[in-house]
Amino acid sequence: MRKFMFGADEIDSHRSDPKTWHDWIRRREAEITFSVFPDRRFRLALELGAGNGGQSVTIARYCDKLICTEVDASSHAWHGKTILERQVPNVEYMLCDAQDLSRFDDDTFDLVFSSNMLEHIPDVRKCLQECRRVLRADGVMLHAMPSRWWKLFYSGLHIAQLRPPDIHGISASQWQEFRAFGAGAWTRLIESIGLEVTEIIGLPFYVGHGNRFIPIIKAGNALRLCASYLYVIEKSGHGRG
Repeated sequence: MRKFMFGADEIDSHRSDPKTWHDWIRRREAEITFSVFPDRRFRLALELGAGNGGQSVTIARYCDKLICTEVDASSHAWHGKTILERQVPNVEYMLCDAQDLSRFDDDTFDLVFSSNMLEHIPDVRKCLQECRRVLRADGVMLHAMPSRWWKLFYSGLHIAQLRPPDIHGISASQWQEFRAFGAGAWTRLIESIGLEVTEIIGLPFYVGHGNRFIPIIKAGNALRLCASYLYVIEKSGHGRG
């Protein structure tokens, strides 16, 4: 497995406040993601669960046109501009439920992308089936999801502060969520609907508590732990372009 880590110096350069930290992590994750395809440009791309649209600014560099979607117009309002207030020349912003992509025709997109989104979807199987339907035969899906390392440290740091840990996604229990965040669990689900996971890439370590616990974040990167995994996915039977 290829892994990408944050360096101690770049962590220090972006730790000044929670907003700066959040923006940087999401931007770097997107930059790392698209470094996997150095010579590929996507004609038409779909981003699901885009939050405030900040990550789409990076994704748009690699696309002729990006459709950036979110289910909630007020999502991430605390973070600055909401998704519909963003303006980027080759990006179209719209509200859309990732479980229902019926507004889009079959075989429409060269790329379907999401980051830390699928674990929040009530019917993730239906969402992935819709992603498969709208993806072109030679297209690629890129879905980043939290890892068990992220869940372990996120929950452990809550407990250390005498606070009950949150369930991050839609799982019924902490244990169920821990199991669900495993790479094998995601791979089995993805491949059960006619998709192929061609690569799993480890993304840098952070703990989900904003810009707190910097020493732990540095240690996790030094140990090459991954906060999330990027799943590179294609329709079964199609090689990478």
